[in-house]
Amino acid sequence: MIDAPFRADAAVAARLAELGSRIGAAVEADVAAIVSAPPAPGSLDGSIVPSHEVARLVARHGLASERELALLSLPVAGAMARAPMSGYRVAAIGIEAESGDLVLGANLELPGTDLGTTVHAEGFVALRARRRGRTLETLAVREAHPCAHCRQTLSEAESADRLEIVDPLGHELTLGELYPWPFRPAALGVPGDRPEGVGWTALAFVAEAPPADVAGVLLEAGRRAHAPYSRAPSAVALRLSDGRVVSAGCIESVAFNPTLTAFQAALVEIVAARGALDDITHAWLGRTIGGPVDPAPAFHALLAAVAPAAEARVLDWRTGE
Repeated sequence: MIDAPFRADAAVAARLAELGSRIGAAVEADVAAIVSAPPAPGSLDGSIVPSHEVARLVARHGLASERELALLSLPVAGAMARAPMSGYRVAAIGIEAESGDLVLGANLELPGTDLGTTVHAEGFVALRARRRGRTLETLAVREAHPCAHCRQTLSEAESADRLEIVDPLGHELTLGELYPWPFRPAALGVPGDRPEGVGWTALAFVAEAPPADVAGVLLEAGRRAHAPYSRAPSAVALRLSDGRVVSAGCIESVAFNPTLTAFQAALVEIVAARGALDDITHAWLGRTIGGPVDPAPAFHALLAAVAPAAEARVLDWRTGE
């Protein structure tokens, strides 16, 4: 094992270990009760601890900060993992800069597809915060040693320079310290990803459109897609058996791979709400007609693996450029 090149704060590690042994189970129970509560009718926005609950739990358990709460809550995030192949549960919890909410995430493995469809815990949290129109101030993980894939994914964000990664071992590191010479969007003359950005305002279906309750959310997701490299935004909308519709757009990477597909991003939303992937009854893919990339083959393959009985439709749209 390679020794860590970063010095950890032993005092922080000792305090967290003491807190964990004394109140860890109580903190986990409180956080689990919040994130496991049924979402509001029609909502899929699960696995969030709102800032007012964060403040309440910090005070209740005598914690020094929301970071301590996030670190003690990592086992709750890890319980969300779906790792049927590796059996290895990875946990991550983000603290949103704008809201102070905690965003829980875990790794997602999808048997029946290639390993490249795996969503890492750090990417799970980043996708969720982006979908909520927020940026990450802090990312709590079990060890501040995210893989190179995740460092590249996190570096796509315009806010990456402000992100700090913390762990129970006492590390507090900026992403820049972990990834000191990153390949960032600016290298190709592209601005970093902004979660509130709407880059494809003229997006419109070429001919056939999905049902009215799907068309709006699919277009909204496509307009918010981060696709500056292919200039071919795509989005996916999924209807669940209870009638709810979840949607998400693609998040391209300056390195091309690790781009996160719209389907991966939509699955993250379902898992965050503790939904079952085989509850998907209908799936729609919106893709850019004549674009240099085609997400349709991967869309069909992934849908066949997670919800083989679902009905699939591929719809073309134009960006208006």
